[in-house]
Amino acid sequence: MRVIFVGVALAGILAVAGCKDTNRPLSYDKGEYGGKADTKLTKEQLEALRQRGTQQAQ
Repeated sequence: MRVIFVGVALAGILAVAGCKDTNRPLSYDKGEYGGKADTKLTKEQLEALRQRGTQQAQ
């Protein structure tokens, strides 16, 4: 009986610990993106993307 109680208590503690809120907005503005700004692609990344696009079009 004691082992079951300890197991249930441990499972409950782990479940509550997983509910931590980590820096995410709790309210949103309609029509506004609240995330981080995108970074610019380098010339090498753009060229690799273009090459993959042309390979898929063939």
